[in-house]
Amino acid sequence: SFVHLSTAFCHCDYEVLKENTYPAPVDPEDIMRCVQWMDEKTLNMLTPNYLRELQSICKFFSYIPEKLVTDQFPHLPIAIARPSIVTPAWKEPLPGWVDSLNGPIGLLVGGGKGVIRSMHCKGEYHSEVIPVDFAINGLMQIAWKIGVCKDKLKEIPVYNMTASAVKRVPWQEILDKGRKIVYENPFEMTIWYPDGNIRSSRFMHNLCVIFLHWLPAYFIDLLLFIFRQKRFHLHGRIQRKIQDGLDILEYFTIREWHFDSEKFNTLRAELPPIDQKVFTTDFTQWEDDEYLLNGILGARQYCLKEPLSSIPRCRRNLKILYVIDRLWSLMFYSFLVWMIVSYSRTLHAIELFNGVMGTVF
Repeated sequence: SFVHLSTAFCHCDYEVLKENTYPAPVDPEDIMRCVQWMDEKTLNMLTPNYLRELQSICKFFSYIPEKLVTDQFPHLPIAIARPSIVTPAWKEPLPGWVDSLNGPIGLLVGGGKGVIRSMHCKGEYHSEVIPVDFAINGLMQIAWKIGVCKDKLKEIPVYNMTASAVKRVPWQEILDKGRKIVYENPFEMTIWYPDGNIRSSRFMHNLCVIFLHWLPAYFIDLLLFIFRQKRFHLHGRIQRKIQDGLDILEYFTIREWHFDSEKFNTLRAELPPIDQKVFTTDFTQWEDDEYLLNGILGARQYCLKEPLSSIPRCRRNLKILYVIDRLWSLMFYSFLVWMIVSYSRTLHAIELFNGVMGTVF
């Protein structure tokens, strides 16, 4: 059997994504022929316009392979699997195991390091994530199902590997719990006190990015330059990378997603009892607080290579950063009040002067 790995967000223009294929906007064969005879300059000119019509690159790179796989379905035992956002492991190979900071775990790490202090997100909307071991177990289940199926299927099987039918957790709840865990288990080399938040208004988010991302980055690099220390270039390369990552994740956090995953959720019941335990995809066993704790500690150990033994020292450093953050906030807001009062006094003096001059003349 052959299982094509797609994504649950490939057909984002539908209100509810069902477990079936959808018509592709273009023929993949036509695209491949165009790539063969067009020069690079022409392709670069046409690509942005075409991707703009499809709303996202993710959509483009999911439509095309699904269409190719669907065309081969009558001749091969094929299925399509569509996992949602893949997150750290629930149990296997180790609780919290992760080798990439993409997705929500990267947001929590960036917030914990103090470099991400604002994100455009609808806090009441629900996250769509699946632990990596659940995703792999689901792929094994699908491959088994296709392999043992003796009846000829009329259409290609599609499985939406999502947890929304069983477990729906709002983004705001994830942030609140993640912030609490980071306070108790802070990271090394924290740049600023981790006190970020999500904002539903794009205008307020962009404003906060200027004052909470870019200005502190310039300030820290300036201090490092003054004291002749190695600069992080936070205002340049790092901040641009952070912003690019936020822009990608924002696509998933400002929309409410609805998936039909009945076939995938009932697939586990068809396995033999022992295989149900070995290749589990039972989302009811997944406890949010414990999973988030393991995920953050996993990112700390496996991605950032920070030993757990440094946590007590990091807690002491976090207290110092808290004092610095509050002093900075006090200075900043005091400066704003001073500017407003000075501006008001200037306006009052001008009005008084104009009144006196008007009386004299």
